[in-house]
Amino acid sequence: MRWFALFLLLFLEPAWAFTAPVVRIEVTVTDESGAPVPDARVGAVYYGATDHYTDVELTDEKGIAVVSGRTVYAVPFSVSKLGYYPGGKKIMPPADETEAGLKKVAVVLRKKRNSIPLYAIKYSGEIPVAEEWVGFDLQKADWVSPFGKGVFSDLLLRYEGEFLGIDNARGELKLRFPNDGDGMRQTDRLYPESSFKTPYEAPVGGYHLKAMKWFQAIGYDMDQKLVPNEAKTYFFRIRTVTSKEGEIESALYGKLYGDIQYSLRSLRGGVSSIKFMYYLNPTPNDRNLEFAVGENLFKDLKHEQQVREP
Repeated sequence: MRWFALFLLLFLEPAWAFTAPVVRIEVTVTDESGAPVPDARVGAVYYGATDHYTDVELTDEKGIAVVSGRTVYAVPFSVSKLGYYPGGKKIMPPADETEAGLKKVAVVLRKKRNSIPLYAIKYSGEIPVAEEWVGFDLQKADWVSPFGKGVFSDLLLRYEGEFLGIDNARGELKLRFPNDGDGMRQTDRLYPESSFKTPYEAPVGGYHLKAMKWFQAIGYDMDQKLVPNEAKTYFFRIRTVTSKEGEIESALYGKLYGDIQYSLRSLRGGVSSIKFMYYLNPTPNDRNLEFAVGENLFKDLKHEQQVREP
């Protein structure tokens, strides 16, 4: 087997790859205003067949650092500085000699402003019953009575489906909100290269009260737009109290990373297994959603429930 692997290495790899090319990366680091960030640490890892090499440089007064090393693999690099959220990217290796040379990339470091404790959890559980609207309390991370210890129906979920076999199953999950003024608002993750991807605060308005729906199936035609998408990000508003004039007097704000994921059957006693990650600020009318990692208001979470992103 070792001789066969050596044969593949010698005769199937391009000749130029035996002396791996130098991959030089010029990283320009700025803050959100576009100002250069000097003295930021840029670390790149260059992998070989059996080992790796790390090049670490600091940005100059123009926010620029150049790292280099030999590799034929993708090069991940990270950027960090005290008082900022770390960021990073991955640079693909050159496909051939014509693509070798200096690669220029830009990274935005976001300042740590006012991180606060929040309720944050990677929730996973069971929808207790089918074809009924069931309330879920986000502050308790549990279903409302009689299915759990929840008090407020912050979200109402309804599952309907059937599982007739591994090649014949379907399931629809709906979500709605109980109060006027509640709702969800989709947003883009504005800084995908940063560990803190969303805006610092939830927006003031633009929340939609209308029900959301997801659908997935095996053996049926599906509209791909209805399939749960983990890449989406939402802000939400709950427990909204409005005046007679329709003005928001009080509300709680949070964010949800990804659509709610659910299974077409459950092996743990419910009708469908679900999972989703969310953050909730429990202070009325405070839209700050910059999470202080390590200061979770949920206590004694299991390892798989813990949130490590701001």
